[in-house]
Amino acid sequence: MPPDLANQFNPLACQAGFTYSMTPKTVTIQDTGKGKKCVADDLEAVLRKIEYWHQGSLASYRISYQCTQGTERPVVWDGKTARVIGAAPDPE
Repeated sequence: MPPDLANQFNPLACQAGFTYSMTPKTVTIQDTGKGKKCVADDLEAVLRKIEYWHQGSLASYRISYQCTQGTERPVVWDGKTARVIGAAPDPE
């Protein structure tokens, strides 16, 4: 994928390092630990970036987030705000 030059100079852009996978009904986001922030702290920017790449809303998908330790948590996303369900503070 080509570099996202518009986001390189935007301080509000996604700063988390992540990978993700999609099926027709689910999105799984995995924190790589290589960003300036962890995915949990930058979740809305991560979801907006994935929506940009896929040119559509993820609000109808079942979304989950996996931290660097492997703990998986469900995510609620309405297109504006995101929250991790049952999230404990990440020891990252």
